[in-house]
Amino acid sequence: MKGFVSTAPVLGLTLLLSSAALAQTPASAALQAAAPAATAHPTLEPEAVAALERMGAYLRTLTTFGGEADVTSEEVLPSGQKIQYTGAIDLIASRPNRLRLNLDSTRKRRQYFYDGQTLTIWSPRQGYYTTLDAPPTIHEMIKTIGDRYDIVIPLADMFAFGQDPAIMARIQSGFFVGTEAVDDQVCDHYAFRQELADWEIWIREGDQPLPCRYVITSREDPAMPQYEARLRWNLQPTVLADTFTFTPPAGADRIPVQTAAAARAQ
Repeated sequence: MKGFVSTAPVLGLTLLLSSAALAQTPASAALQAAAPAATAHPTLEPEAVAALERMGAYLRTLTTFGGEADVTSEEVLPSGQKIQYTGAIDLIASRPNRLRLNLDSTRKRRQYFYDGQTLTIWSPRQGYYTTLDAPPTIHEMIKTIGDRYDIVIPLADMFAFGQDPAIMARIQSGFFVGTEAVDDQVCDHYAFRQELADWEIWIREGDQPLPCRYVITSREDPAMPQYEARLRWNLQPTVLADTFTFTPPAGADRIPVQTAAAARAQ
């Protein structure tokens, strides 16, 4: 059912403007020497590849963790004018087979509950939910649900990065932009390009190379709309017994969801 499909762009990355605009936080104050402006970089720099691999390797070491993201997406009107929509995402994950994620925006509210056997998606505004059989790991669940139902789990890139060689294979160029501050964190800023999208990522410096921000710019539309997420991490979240379990509230309706193949055949 299309109502359950996320509007966040899917790069296949699997899983962000100017340093002068940063507030004078402790982190930004340490970065007074601004990096030179980026110029054309048609090649994929080894440093940029290594940064992505290092981030992916660290993300895979996390067992139980939480995160929050402030997201902004753009819609291009027929007139060419851009409209921005904001939202928030929060999640708790316990590898290999537990995930709960909430998406809340003016346009959509969704909750995702994965318990290692099923994925339940709850739409509180409409009062309906669906429960789908799912593989026994988060990584497999995200891929299977996407392939079978065209359902995109927000921030799915964090669970697949480093596990899918096709992600790196799609990147055509990438380079180091500079060192900048993101919410009091010192981050290394990289820019990448693939066939239909440009994307940037800010990765925290130090022994916890977590993604702090990313921006995806679509090149399919001449207006080049963007999607942005700013991430905050909790590496010691509180996990309760029912964290990953969905209990339908009174009046909730369970509905079926067609496979993508069945929907296309209609």
